[in-house]
Amino acid sequence: MELDLSNNDYSVAIEHYLNGKWNEAKGAFEALLERYPKDHFLPLLLGNTMYSLGRLDEAIDFYHDAIKLKPDFGNAYYKLGVCYYRCGRLEEGLDAFTKVLDLRDQSHAMASYFIGLINHLLGSDEAALEGFSNLRKISPGSLIANFYLAQLKMKERKYDEALHLLKELSEVTPNLAEVHYLLGTVQFRLHNNTEAIKSYRKTLELNPEDTRARSVLELLIDV
Repeated sequence: MELDLSNNDYSVAIEHYLNGKWNEAKGAFEALLERYPKDHFLPLLLGNTMYSLGRLDEAIDFYHDAIKLKPDFGNAYYKLGVCYYRCGRLEEGLDAFTKVLDLRDQSHAMASYFIGLINHLLGSDEAALEGFSNLRKISPGSLIANFYLAQLKMKERKYDEALHLLKELSEVTPNLAEVHYLLGTVQFRLHNNTEAIKSYRKTLELNPEDTRARSVLELLIDV
């Protein structure tokens, strides 16, 4: 028997879920799952509920249950990846997010973000670059990728490319001190000392405790 979404018990469970009544939602969804064990959406909702309760290991189990019932369930793979990431199980998280992208018709922009971030944390710069580049391509309106791409370009000493990314980012995040610090560093590497001084001063205006910016600024001013 298939779950009828107009079922009153389901409506009550969803109401608990949407109102953040996680324990009530858990009990309601578990009761529904006993009656509809083949429904793939119920384990997903139970996984989300367990995630909200901070019970990540149980959430992971439910996401796996959802995937067993629907092997191409991109949303379950994404949620699974987030759980693995939060648990510090980075390689398993990477596998889950990669699966999301493999399911091209269900591609999730944030899966590319996590692929870039995890590879960045693992020191796999080339794979991180690919992940963040994909995010920038999939979601051009979101500039979160710029922050990490700029750092990777700086490691490659591609300062002109990093500068473009950071300038673009600073236009939408003008009060993020770290962006101005990175801008100062790139300008310094490009021998644009006047612009570097401006960026380091802006960094200190936003974050007076940034000793990195203060040290380099003092050096530039003394010169």
